[in-house]
Formats: sequence, C-alpha cells, structure tokens
Amino acid sequence: MAQQPVILISSLYVMIVLMLSLQVYLGLRTVLFGIVLPEEAVQDPAVRAIRRNYAMLTSGFAAVAGGGACFLWLRHLPAWGLLIWTAAILLSIIGSGFAMWISRLSAMRLKAARGWEIAKQSKRAASLMAGRKHRPVLSPWWYSVNAAVTALCIFFAAAKWDTIPQVLILGDFSFNKSVWIVFVLNMVQALNITVFLCYNRLISRARTSLDPQDREGSLQKQLAHKRIHSVLAWAASLLMIVFVGVAQAIGLYGWKGNLLFLSGMSLVAVLFVALIGVMLYMRIKGIDQLTDVPSMEERHWKWLGSIYVNPEDPALIVPNIHGFGWTINMANPRSKFIVAATAAIPVIEFILILPVINK
Repeated sequence: MAQQPVILISSLYVMIVLMLSLQVYLGLRTVLFGIVLPEEAVQDPAVRAIRRNYAMLTSGFAAVAGGGACFLWLRHLPAWGLLIWTAAILLSIIGSGFAMWISRLSAMRLKAARGWEIAKQSKRAASLMAGRKHRPVLSPWWYSVNAAVTALCIFFAAAKWDTIPQVLILGDFSFNKSVWIVFVLNMVQALNITVFLCYNRLISRARTSLDPQDREGSLQKQLAHKRIHSVLAWAASLLMIVFVGVAQAIGLYGWKGNLLFLSGMSLVAVLFVALIGVMLYMRIKGIDQLTDVPSMEERHWKWLGSIYVNPEDPALIVPNIHGFGWTINMANPRSKFIVAATAAIPVIEFILILPVINK
C-alpha cells in the first residue's frame, strides 16, 4: 500500500492523542473529571497531580499503541497500514477512558478526604432575548459559500463529462466511469453542509444562562463562546469540502496525485492549529470558565462524568463541563433523535461509498 495515506492517518493519530492528553487542562478549572471542586482547590498540589497523571497515563497508552502500530506496519503488515493505525486510534481512546476512570476515582477520594463541600446553587438568570437582540452564531447564508464550492465541483464534472477517462485512478484504486462514481463525492460534500448547518443551529439554540452577579458580562462571554464555535465549524466545513473537491478533481481530471496527500496533511495541520488556537484564546479570555447552574451538579453527570442526564432540566443543549463546546441532555426526549442522527452519519457515508468499494 502507498505510504502517503498511512502517513496522513498517523499524523491524525498524533493530533488525536494530543487532544486526549490535553483535555484535562481545558474547560472549568473547578471541575475535575466531572467532580466539582471549590475555588480554593484549583491550585492544590494533589489536584494538579491528578491532572498531570492523567495526561502521562494517556500519553503512555498512546505511545504503546503507536509504537505497536509502527512496528506492525513497517516490519510485518505494510499492506494493512490504514487498518493498523485505525486500531491504534481506537486503542488510544479506550486507554484514555481507562485513565479517566482512574483519575475520577482519585478525584472523588481526594474530595472526600479533604472534606470539600460545594454549596448548591439555585439562582440563575436565563436570557430569553439573547437570540433576538444579538446574533450568537453565523447566519446560515454563510454556508452558501460551501454550497457554491460544491456546485462548482458538480458543474465542472458535468461540463467535462466527455473528457473524463473511462477508467478513473485514485492512488492504488481504479474505477469504471459511471454517474455514481463521478458524483459520489459531491453527495459527501452535501452531507457535510447539512451536518454543520444542523450543528450551527444547535449552537444557536443552546441555553444562555446568565450570572446574576454579572448579567451583561456573562452574556457577552457566552455570545462570544457561541460565535467562536460557529465560525470554527463553518471554516472546518469549508476546508473539508475543498479537500473532497481536490480528491474528486484528482480522480476525474488527472491532477497530480501527490496533491491529495499534501492537501490532506494541510487539512489536518490547519484544523489542529485552529483548535489549539481557539482553546488558548478562550482560556486567556476566560470564555471557557462559564458555568451553567442547572448542569453543575455531579449527580446529573453519568458515565465518568461525560454524559448529562437531568430530567428536571428542560434544556436540550448545555455547556460541556469538560470545557469545549456543548453536550446533550440525554433526559430530553429530543436527544434520542440527535444521537440517532449522529450515529447515522458514518452509516450514510458508508452507504454512499459502498458501490465504489465494490468496484
């Protein structure tokens, strides 16, 4: 198998590992693996040690999985490179979950040993006019740029139909020309736009819960939080659509094959730098320290403190206490539809490309 796709997925592996290791330093400083701590505990050496141990344990799991993947790929199974690195990614995620479980237990024991008590907060203010007076997210019209790129890809493919070879070659694969083969990647682009538009809509509908002590300040920070994620989602969608368009052009028009590898590496690098930059900006500005009172009770966070289940909370989307973005209130009846739709995305993509694989 060509080494370029394997290099690409191994680079993605490194990015995922770094994000898994750094997540413990993101988000609310007073929340440690779903365990709510008092303000004075943030700089406690034991709390910092738990965070550090998680990062080291996760990195250790990833190093073992990555080292094993390199050994198998280079020495024994070079043709199975993509599968090997995919398995390494899954093992690293599992290892991260194990490290999170150990760290959460340590945080619970530390809280009990120190006798830290957290006063239950019951007062909050909800901004009902935030979405009317302010524009918290990008307008859906921004996605017309993404749609225009997709439309151009379709137009050129249709206009150059007669010049497209009867046998299309992309990397190590060759396909017989057909309507499905030519336009299947445009369907992937359309699915991308739909998914990110829905995500943008969910961001706009996320609750704006204000701090009674600083209503305007907390409002502005939450609006900035939504705008940042909205812009990041739009830019990621556009980059992915351009990348898919490049892949289509390489297959249809004989563009330089190395361009796919270069564009893929560029996509991974830009997305990683953008994520790190956004996280640093939010931390510097304090935007990642916003609290949502109804969702701050430990008893509502299940499965290692990562899943929010609160039947008393009418909100569907709430801030993620782990710091980046939002999460779903699984007690809300509409959450089942969102989870099902999210799970259906890779299934739909597989169905789209299945005829290509069978070729």
